Amino acid sequence: MKKLDLHGVPHAEVPELVHQFVNENWVEGRELHVITGHSLEMKRIVRSVLGMYDVEVDDGDPRNAGYLRILT
Repeated sequence: MKKLDLHGVPHAEVPELVHQFVNENWVEGRELHVITGHSLEMKRIVRSVLGMYDVEVDDGDPRNAGYLRILT
């Protein structure tokens, strides 16, 4: 599983990084993780970008909501 860690990344840089990450790691059926921390704004930006792709997006897991799980 591939991960993109956005800790410390300015919000303005996030869309480009998420596009690059998805495009470089796209394999049908693969699970990707984008580590956002608990920032609701960061999650909103990432979800907005991922809305352009045919993927499923879920919050991490009940014990760790600091990432988004993406299924391609």
